[in-house]
Amino acid sequence: MDLDLSPYFSEALRDYKSPSQIARNVTEKWAKDNLYCPKCGSQLKQHRNNTEVYDFFCDHSNQEFLLFPTPLEEFQLKSTKSFPCNGFPTKILGSGYDAALRRLDGGMFPSLILLHYERKAEEVRDGMLIHRLSIPPSSIRPRKPLSNSARREGWRGYEIIMHGIPYVGRIPFIEEGKVTEKETVLAKWKYVENIMEGTPNDRSWRSEIMLIVDKLPPSFTLQDVYSQESNLRNLYPRNFHIRDKIRQQLQVLRDKGHIKFVGNGRYQKSA
Repeated sequence: MDLDLSPYFSEALRDYKSPSQIARNVTEKWAKDNLYCPKCGSQLKQHRNNTEVYDFFCDHSNQEFLLFPTPLEEFQLKSTKSFPCNGFPTKILGSGYDAALRRLDGGMFPSLILLHYERKAEEVRDGMLIHRLSIPPSSIRPRKPLSNSARREGWRGYEIIMHGIPYVGRIPFIEEGKVTEKETVLAKWKYVENIMEGTPNDRSWRSEIMLIVDKLPPSFTLQDVYSQESNLRNLYPRNFHIRDKIRQQLQVLRDKGHIKFVGNGRYQKSA
């Protein structure tokens, strides 16, 4: 993976004047030349220009044997030269709040590719994948709707709140100018797919419980998780068995090796 952006900037500066068009052109072409599918390892393919929502995809066609049709892996690229928080954003902007929720519920929401680059040095500094299965509905928040005078009156964009996504779903592939081993990225992607297996409702609950666990110390109790019962009740007002769901999801996380049950209502995070 070559982190040098200078050839892409040289080309884009000849063709574009707008800073946003230049940045988009540079990062898309770099991604097309350098990024691979974190599921199967083959090079990502780029959608046609102006394809709604999706920027890149993989059909896993490099696999020697396909016993059954494999769905596309879809990705959306987000890049900036000025991400805060150690190179990554606290909020990711998107368009079409209602459509985003429908895609999430239907399992069609794309995974995200986040890029942080230095304009002066013309190089990529940080890269992170956000697995689509780890994005819960609560992390997608509507923005202010367009005013009455707007052509699309009432239309709402959205923000994805980064701290609303469990740590397990955030997979770095470049950190401070150093490329992560490809095998490490593929292994982490596979781990997320295993741990987030289930229906959209299952994944939503699991993400919320993992977010709670993320904030707890390495050793924690069932009561520590129960202490967030009121917040979960606000997220799932039609569920009248919140504690049952907590125990159910902790058991799933235990069975998948994400946490360990050590007895007497106490758990430990796995290394």
